[in-house]
Amino acid sequence: MKTKELIFTGFDKKIIPLMKKTAEFALKFEKISSYNISFTMISDADIKRMNRKYRKVNRITDVISFLVDKNLFMGDIYISDNRPKKNAKKYGFSYEHELCYLVIHSILHLEGYTDYTPENKKKMFSKQDKIFKCIFS
Repeated sequence: MKTKELIFTGFDKKIIPLMKKTAEFALKFEKISSYNISFTMISDADIKRMNRKYRKVNRITDVISFLVDKNLFMGDIYISDNRPKKNAKKYGFSYEHELCYLVIHSILHLEGYTDYTPENKKKMFSKQDKIFKCIFS
């Protein structure tokens, strides 16, 4: 049975349709036809706690992605409530576009992409930039 479920919690309701469109495009681009993914916005303090607990890294991060079931492509994604605002200013994006960029980034993490080494980061960011440009160019 194919499931296509995206759940967004804690985000501005006006932004959710664009985030959903972005997630659906990224999943289709990656040829993932069945999925169940929750996206939750949490505080910097909470994301730092999660990062410390699950990754043993004591700092705030943009997103943390947990693949719950590989066969069903089921996952939980947590996005910082403050970092997207800072990153949008830093990189010259709108806040909405930065959130969408993080949606793509987090889906790639669920797929197994990492950005922990320069080589892996280059590969991951190249793919997420390509997906982002397909949607927003």
